[in-house]
Amino acid sequence: MSPTETAAVILTGVFIMAMLAIAVQTAENQRRERQLKLLAIRNHIRGTEHLLDSLPIECQTESLKSLMIHTLKGLWLSAVKLDKSIQLEEHIQKLNEREKDPFTPPAFPVNQRTLFQDRNMAQRNRSLVRETAQFVIELKQKNLINSDTAQQQLRHLKTSYQRCNADLVLFEAQNMLETRGSQVAIHRFRTAFMQLRKINLNHQLDPQITQLQTLIEGLEAELHPMETEHSEQEDLANRTESADVQTKISSATP
Repeated sequence: MSPTETAAVILTGVFIMAMLAIAVQTAENQRRERQLKLLAIRNHIRGTEHLLDSLPIECQTESLKSLMIHTLKGLWLSAVKLDKSIQLEEHIQKLNEREKDPFTPPAFPVNQRTLFQDRNMAQRNRSLVRETAQFVIELKQKNLINSDTAQQQLRHLKTSYQRCNADLVLFEAQNMLETRGSQVAIHRFRTAFMQLRKINLNHQLDPQITQLQTLIEGLEAELHPMETEHSEQEDLANRTESADVQTKISSATP
């Protein structure tokens, strides 16, 4: 074999090895890209499942529940394109069953001033409402839902957020009532009352508002005698001071 032929063989081998290396690297890059896409989809699935499972039913609507389930179906369809081992039918079947579950928001608890049982629960649910609103905004940004659907859900979530805020004000007022008395606490109770009245457009909050109004009226009745007594004491002090002044003037007059 001549030197030229030897060089040609060597160059051909180098070329083939380079092509193989490029092919292997390309395949590896594609595999990594698929893995990253799959990881992102799985993260979205976990986040959406968390909202679907954790957002209290008092803060949900049937359409919001359906939106989250529909989103999960789309995410699983995208995931199975990247990982054929995913049991798509199993996941879709579970979501279909979840969608068939009746949606019945509970009535407001009897003899309870707040929607939730304690301050921590109200704070946690407020955070969940905020996360759900961000979820809806991201769907709109990706053109997965239209503007009307997004605005409808965001309006509801804004109301839910305000209900959580009202609960936090009520827990603060209750603490003030126990530690600082009704004269201080009544102002916070009135604040919560006004917040709830502002968002009670469909009268769903009437039971809570009625209970809160009864409480405020009781506190006002409790405070009224105190205010009357204080006013009478001021009047007596003013009359005494006026009489003293008159006496001094009379004494000074020749």
